[in-house]
Amino acid sequence: MGKETSMDTVQAMRELIDVAEGRARADAVFVNVQIVDVYQLRVARGQVAVKNGCIAAVLFEGRDCEDASVPAWDADQVIDGEGRYLAPGFIDGHLHIESSNIRPAEYARMALARGTTTAIADSHEIANVCGLAGLEFMIEDARRTPGSIKFMMPSCVPALPDEQAGAVISAADMHAFMDEHPGDIFGLGEMMNLPGVYFADEETCSRIDVAGRTVSGQVDGHAPLAAGKDLNAYTAAGIIADHENTRADEALDKLSRGMYTMLREGTCSHDLAQLAPIIVENPALARRCCFATDDRAPSDALRIGMIDNACRMAVEAGIDPVVAISMATLSAADVFGFDHGYRDPLERRGAVAPGKRADLLLLDDLTFASAPHCVYAAGALVAQDGTFVGEIAPASPRVVELEAKLHGSVQMPELSLDVFSYPFEAGEAVIDVIPGLAVTGIARPDTSEGLRRIMLVERYGRGVAAQAAGADGAGAAGTGLAGKHIGQGWVRGFTIENGAIASTIGHDSHNICVVGDNPEDMFTAVQAVGQGGFVLVHNGEVTAKIDLPLGGLMSDGTAEEVAAQHDLFMTEARDAGIQPPLDPIMGMIFLPLPVIPTLRIRPEGMFDVTTFSFVK
Repeated sequence: MGKETSMDTVQAMRELIDVAEGRARADAVFVNVQIVDVYQLRVARGQVAVKNGCIAAVLFEGRDCEDASVPAWDADQVIDGEGRYLAPGFIDGHLHIESSNIRPAEYARMALARGTTTAIADSHEIANVCGLAGLEFMIEDARRTPGSIKFMMPSCVPALPDEQAGAVISAADMHAFMDEHPGDIFGLGEMMNLPGVYFADEETCSRIDVAGRTVSGQVDGHAPLAAGKDLNAYTAAGIIADHENTRADEALDKLSRGMYTMLREGTCSHDLAQLAPIIVENPALARRCCFATDDRAPSDALRIGMIDNACRMAVEAGIDPVVAISMATLSAADVFGFDHGYRDPLERRGAVAPGKRADLLLLDDLTFASAPHCVYAAGALVAQDGTFVGEIAPASPRVVELEAKLHGSVQMPELSLDVFSYPFEAGEAVIDVIPGLAVTGIARPDTSEGLRRIMLVERYGRGVAAQAAGADGAGAAGTGLAGKHIGQGWVRGFTIENGAIASTIGHDSHNICVVGDNPEDMFTAVQAVGQGGFVLVHNGEVTAKIDLPLGGLMSDGTAEEVAAQHDLFMTEARDAGIQPPLDPIMGMIFLPLPVIPTLRIRPEGMFDVTTFSFVK
């Protein structure tokens, strides 16, 4: 169906054209700037006119105007860049806002301060906990901000069909939601059910087909280590991009199959350094590569940045700064169709060019060592030197109503110390942690030396129901739930000493994960979780806690407050023996994720992702 032309669209177009031709007054003109031209990969002195939140015109000094310091248009505001660089706003190609432990309105405030003006958000974390009500909360809360957050429809809730999550979202459910919320779903979120794709499962294919009803029509990917026939099958399904690339050969394989590659640099997963050489060796590939954070802690985001941090690291790895900016803007825009096609100019973005949304950054230099000097979202100033100066609207009654549904999500069975006290068996499968990567290894040691216990406790009421019914020997102590609703196992490389960490964040089903070196502290940590968050116990005492009452994933506080809690947690965790490069928070929450190789923990026990089977 073709796009219907409305009078509002025609009028907006005429106003842009009139400003471009000099017949009408601009809202603002940026003068005396060095424009980062992501199309020609150059920097050129010029000036830019903005009307109604969009770029109406760009003039380059020496070709289009004699002096870029002299406004070529009458304007309500003249902004003197004082020779600074004018770049497009950054686009985060893939992230989960919930993993920042703050709500969308707070995330936007934090991201805008660091120059990220557009984010492609997959909210399958809260959807796994609260279903589509959680997704609706994210969408409605994001409306309060001047940033642009594009929400994808979670494609895999739960991540695997038999996962013990808090919700199930079918293809039919997706269609029903989009009927009720037209235009709110930008694309289909990362397709993590690899077996479902490889074996052409009808429901999986039906979910992929849902993308045709979304705004972008795109399907985001998640295919770690996919190769050969499997990769061909995955790409043939129409999946456009993947952020799960940890090796250069893996990224190149996907590029050759027509996929875009996202160079991920988050708090847990640090893949950019390994992947940057493919751009250094062949800069032409930059047009098919963009950046993503995936998961970013507020403490890191506020201190060293987000996509701006990825740009800095790319430059340090040898990538030209202008190429890095193009990857952070135009390449990401290409993935999701922002750069081309007939659409509202407020939806086109990714470049300093006419007909694009005026998401603009004034940069002091191209080192990305500090936050942008100024950040503009749709032409409005929203941040200066790392401080948000825009406006966040008050929560609407609908936001308040939806937020209430996110509380009280933890329904944990009764437990006793006995359930945490289980023996190690020589040769059993053990998770081998690889710091800085989401992937894990698998080991089969002869002794428990250097190992820590890891448990996953189902928290959506299944265990509670089993205890109430006396099913399968489930008693008040919880021991009868082991292997059914409580997974027990061991992990190597998580070096906590005389303590334990428990969390209601355990991707993607978000059951309660706990790691420790003794049953007593593990029991104490789990009991202290309450209605959500992270708990650190050291020498029998709770030494740090981050409360996350919204679905057990997000705080109702500010980014700065959560960052301070993160910093304290990190300090206490280091004192408890967890040393860099292992992150005591992000390093643990991926241990239950059953869609990334190699070994994970589920409520039923240890799970080998390469064979999709439980192991002992």
